[in-house]
Amino acid sequence: MTFRSTIFAAPALVAMLGAFCVSCNSEAKAPPPANTTSAKPTATAKPAPNAVVFEDDFERVRIEAESAVKIEGKVMRIAEDKSASGGKCIEIPDKAGKPEEGKFARAIYKFKIKKPGLYTFWCRRKWFDQCGDTFAVRFDKAGQPRNLKTEALFGADDSSQPPRWGWSPVFQKGKPRQFFLDAGDHTMELLNREDGPKCDVFLLTSDRDYVPQGLEE
Repeated sequence: MTFRSTIFAAPALVAMLGAFCVSCNSEAKAPPPANTTSAKPTATAKPAPNAVVFEDDFERVRIEAESAVKIEGKVMRIAEDKSASGGKCIEIPDKAGKPEEGKFARAIYKFKIKKPGLYTFWCRRKWFDQCGDTFAVRFDKAGQPRNLKTEALFGADDSSQPPRWGWSPVFQKGKPRQFFLDAGDHTMELLNREDGPKCDVFLLTSDRDYVPQGLEE
């Protein structure tokens, strides 16, 4: 009786073990939950040193007024001035005369532009009084007759203050005017308009927002 019970019980025991194994294998091969990933985590990439460099790309040309390649007219001359850059400047003495009186004068400069673009003209100048505070400037017209249509007036701003060295642009509608200059060689003319003012340094910059200070050395 005991032997028969053992025989009949053996198949049942085998079936139970088989079911247990199938259950274990099923759990081992079960897909991962939907909210997990089987990919291995990767380390966070570190930014390369100096990956972003903030620097402007503006052009800047500085010209000493006394470095003119040619000066025409007796009313314009190089003068000594200890407060000027290099101790010298361009001057039209007071009571020397005005262009409308037939006393024309000009200083001619040569310079080079590396990158074509729009350039703001600035001049460090000193005035005699409000009746002797302006010059005119023009580009690439050297040798041609005077013509008000080709000349740009500058220097009349801030002249109500006591005479001193200050930077003046050519104004256009209340803002510093820009001149288009192509890459290559150029000429610039400083033209007399009134008697009494002085010019020390010229600055051409493609940065429209830049306002020069001091000697800009």
